[in-house]
Amino acid sequence: MNIIKKLLIAPLAFLFVAPLFSGCASDTDEVDPCPSRSLFMPRDRSRMTDVEHYIEDYFGKKYNVDIRYRYEDRFASNQYKLGPTDEKKALNYVNLMRYTFFDVYDKVAPEEFTKKHTIKLLVLFGTLGFGPTQNLEGEAPTGWIQVYGINRLVIPKFQDTWTDEEWNAFASNYTSARDKYIQTLYHESAHTLDAEHPVPPAYAKLTLAQYKQDDAFSYWYLKSVSFLHAGFISEYASKNAAEDFAELFGWYIVLQPEEWEAKMQEAASGRYPADNPLNGRQILEKKIEIIKEYMLSEFHIDIEVIRAEAQRRMSALTRDPKYAGTANLAAYNEYTKDDFSRLPASYYSTIPATK
Repeated sequence: MNIIKKLLIAPLAFLFVAPLFSGCASDTDEVDPCPSRSLFMPRDRSRMTDVEHYIEDYFGKKYNVDIRYRYEDRFASNQYKLGPTDEKKALNYVNLMRYTFFDVYDKVAPEEFTKKHTIKLLVLFGTLGFGPTQNLEGEAPTGWIQVYGINRLVIPKFQDTWTDEEWNAFASNYTSARDKYIQTLYHESAHTLDAEHPVPPAYAKLTLAQYKQDDAFSYWYLKSVSFLHAGFISEYASKNAAEDFAELFGWYIVLQPEEWEAKMQEAASGRYPADNPLNGRQILEKKIEIIKEYMLSEFHIDIEVIRAEAQRRMSALTRDPKYAGTANLAAYNEYTKDDFSRLPASYYSTIPATK
């Protein structure tokens, strides 16, 4: 897991793990790969809110994923001062997740793929992980994902017309949400795939000598070298082969074509080490080809189809319709019906829209 990304203060990344399940998890940094295990258990509906009904009816029953947003001590790390999630923000988050992740796989992947291969337990906390030496946006204990800072998620309502200032603020907030939360979901789904059918050894061999383990964040900074020149899509990808695969999978799915090309151009501008016969772009593109072949042979899925559907949906939220066409607004309205802060039409909502 990418610890759900970046430390806000310290330059180093730490992953604190604690066992939850036994016998299935293959690594402390991966979601439990046992797809047949049933985590979702129906609860007393008489005490549930509309949002809890929605989460149980849609995510629990359909995908066998248990999503918890009410504060529970048993899930809270004793390393950090964690606070509860605001229910409006929790709804905002699960709707964003549904539109950009679950609905994507439902539309283009084989039947039952999403239920079998996605996360099984997701725990949401409202605050960041405030610790004595660093603040985290999340972490991945064995078998489940904890996402911090949900109360900071901002997805404003989409409009038919925008001033440049309004659009820039909207796109910035959405891109931040995509990069901090949605990429993580694709990253984690890649771990479950790798756990069931290991990625071919040829992938790791491309950069085997450059994996930095616990120095993945500090090494490139101290050396003043771009991780892209070494063939990694992020600092965290240089930790080990498993994280390299998951990070590249996640970023390849969520980045828009122009964003991806910008990274590839930077990667092509250098090579590390200096005597490497391949530049960073050439290495990354070889890795992508291995991923494509792996997905087709092991799971009968064309990753380009997944990518195209995910990016079509996300482009609605990162490209101004004035410049990218009215199709963006149509794509956005497919699911959201104008904003992520309300329940689907089939549910009665007493929760006001988030402004």
